[in-house]
Amino acid sequence: MKMVTTKATVKVVAVATGLAMATSMLSLAPIAHAATLTDAQVQSILSLLSSFGANAATIANVNAALTGTAVTTSTATMTGSCDVGSANLTIGSTGASVTNLQNSLIAMGFSISAGATGYFGTQTQAAVAAWQASKNITPAVGYFGPISRAAFALGCTTTTTTTTTTTTVPGCAAGALFSSTTGQACGTTSTPTTTTGPLAGTDGSISDVSSLGAYNSEDVSEGNSNVKVLGADVEASSDGDIALKSVKVSFNATGNTGSDNLDDYLDSVAIWIGSTKVGEANVSDFTEDSSGLFTKSITLSGDATIIRASEIVKLYIAVDAVGNIDSGDISGDSWTVDIENIRFIDGGGVTTTDTSTGGTDGIDGMDVPIDFVSFSTSADTKLKVSIATDSPVAGIVVIDDTITTDDVSLLKGKLKLEGTSDVTLDEFPVTLTVTGTAADVDVVTGSVTLKLGSETFTETVTTSTVLTATVTFDNLDFAIDAGETVNFEVLADINDIEADTFDEGDTLLAEVTATNRDYIDVENSQNDQLSDSTEKSGTATGEAQEFRTNGIFLTLISATGTSLQNDGADNDLGTFTLKFKVTAVGDTVYVSSLADAQLTGNTAGYTTILVDRAGTATVGGVTASIENITDTTLNAAGLWQINEDTSETLTLTTTVQLPAAGLAGIYHALLGGVSWSTTSTDSTPNNSYTSELDAFKATATFD
Repeated sequence: MKMVTTKATVKVVAVATGLAMATSMLSLAPIAHAATLTDAQVQSILSLLSSFGANAATIANVNAALTGTAVTTSTATMTGSCDVGSANLTIGSTGASVTNLQNSLIAMGFSISAGATGYFGTQTQAAVAAWQASKNITPAVGYFGPISRAAFALGCTTTTTTTTTTTTVPGCAAGALFSSTTGQACGTTSTPTTTTGPLAGTDGSISDVSSLGAYNSEDVSEGNSNVKVLGADVEASSDGDIALKSVKVSFNATGNTGSDNLDDYLDSVAIWIGSTKVGEANVSDFTEDSSGLFTKSITLSGDATIIRASEIVKLYIAVDAVGNIDSGDISGDSWTVDIENIRFIDGGGVTTTDTSTGGTDGIDGMDVPIDFVSFSTSADTKLKVSIATDSPVAGIVVIDDTITTDDVSLLKGKLKLEGTSDVTLDEFPVTLTVTGTAADVDVVTGSVTLKLGSETFTETVTTSTVLTATVTFDNLDFAIDAGETVNFEVLADINDIEADTFDEGDTLLAEVTATNRDYIDVENSQNDQLSDSTEKSGTATGEAQEFRTNGIFLTLISATGTSLQNDGADNDLGTFTLKFKVTAVGDTVYVSSLADAQLTGNTAGYTTILVDRAGTATVGGVTASIENITDTTLNAAGLWQINEDTSETLTLTTTVQLPAAGLAGIYHALLGGVSWSTTSTDSTPNNSYTSELDAFKATATFD
């Protein structure tokens, strides 16, 4: 029997009556002018509504109508990394839902050492289990099902604030229900507004674009979706924020013996920044020119397109393949993909189309191959070699002058295993190259170590008058699980300096070349060798490490660029200022007080500046000067003395006179090198510090 108490029934009627009163106060057209309500009367009405059980939104709106105040509300929506879809997630799951779940777990402090890869592996399972335990979800075994999704949705929201703008009807006094002059109801109108942060600075630009070596000759199979075929680091200059507006993508079939129609291979092309898709176009929208080049400027949108000053983002081109590619087209394919230009806007509202930053490894210079394959081929396991972001950059390594300096890091990289099969790695070759006085690799190092994950392997280096040698680490028997990414590092024990065979300034570089990759001995779970063409890809090239018992280090303090826009064709003036600290290591050093401008390199006896316009070097109208703001004292040879283990601050100022009309654009001033010596009387020091100078760059724009 269903029973309803009299008291409950009365309350229901009262609530309905109260809400009707509220509605009539907001919308009923007046017959006569209403008297102004006092604050006490307004509060009495609101209290009455509250006692009837009216919700907060109704009370707030009634209060706004009676008093003329604004209402502010917040709404929670599932967006971004909160969107984990509706499917259950477990070991082997892939896709955007997994990526979003991983990003959220990492943001909440749960460890996934491989990062947000989009593959649900054992690390993700452990992180989900830890999160479930924190939410008292049982059993906490790492299976992300309906109960977990519901709990996740409650704890993962983003808030958008909406402000109500109140418009008062003429003749409405505070608290009045109706206008004393027009008889209209006193009400409010609401306009929700969303405010986003502006672009800081007015001279932002793209300072560098460089191809990511891990994306090269990617397999694109029939029916594959979201296959990343090109990756690039895009860096904003230190002068201000920028927002990317479009990327012009090109596909070239030069040398193709199969079909040269792009739509026989692909359905669509997308642009991603990090884990966010920011633009997409159908292949049918691409334009083909007379040479067979397919191009399309893909418009970008969203917060991910904003690059803050000095920030580096990863930009990807991803493709969706057609469901069935003709076998003849697969066997005869020869396609490349490139970025023709990137269009961006800066904080001053200036829109620029960049067509050349990054040179042969940047915009309009990548020409990354794509390999179209059958579905059966794409199902095979692939081992991808890439350099790690924390791999040592070119620099000076101070070594002992009497004994061996152990474990000098030369290269850091990653081995990423894609597919569904585990593998066993047995041989891993690394190429070593020396430059300078050293005539043989083993003069510089006699022992090289490979770290794979937590395991360590060491090989003795024995060569004979060879500047480049390959060291093969064998008998590794190292297991890599499907979907796992393993970090590796190459280290060397560096011999002590010997003037006749191994001298100050000699260098050593380690790399995993394409040839090395072909000879990596790795087998899948069926004991089949991974082939060199379809199942192994990528390279990892380290940077030369320069060995000295003494030298200098540079630390950038600031880099600024300004342009003075005059009214003539050739009288604009740019000023670029680099401020940096010079530290002496191992001995007292003497630094040149002269500065010059060159197209490339570092002039002996000078601190050199390199100026370029949109990637083209120039010296016309360029002047440079340098000063020591720590100690202006020069010795008899015109050098600044910097004592061992101390630092002094130098300022390099460069001016650029715009030489002629038509040469407007983005100008960069990059430090080319600093000359130094350990000899106080050497008026033309020929030791040149040229390492790790990419950040020593100032930028200005001439309109």
